[in-house]
Amino acid sequence: MTAKKNQTLQNGSAKENVLQRVLQLPVVSSTCESLQRTYTSTKEAHPLMASVCEVYERGVQGASALAMWSVEPVVRSLDPQFAVANNLACRGLDHLEEKIPALQYPVDKLASELKGTISFPLQSAKSTIGNSVDKIM
Repeated sequence: MTAKKNQTLQNGSAKENVLQRVLQLPVVSSTCESLQRTYTSTKEAHPLMASVCEVYERGVQGASALAMWSVEPVVRSLDPQFAVANNLACRGLDHLEEKIPALQYPVDKLASELKGTISFPLQSAKSTIGNSVDKIM
């Protein structure tokens, strides 16, 4: 278990948190950063959109705070079940990280590699079709 994957608890023991681990995956974190940049630039470019977004953001913050306050007793009582589910999810994430190495790359690197992987077969197919059409003519 790496330090990156751990969360220190009050009693000093370490516990993995699957949500934090997923958010720390390079493919996920780079996608979130890209979406945040797009959202911010859209708000800056369109003042009307910015005012609508700000009202929406305030509403979401208020609703989130109310929801957290109201479900906290239930979450506390279900803590043992959440711990078991978190443990199972962490083991599943370990398996996914092992089987899908692409999760460890930022989305822009994946996109450029995918573009290269796709462009060669497309160029080859285009050339083959062009040659076939020339022969038919």
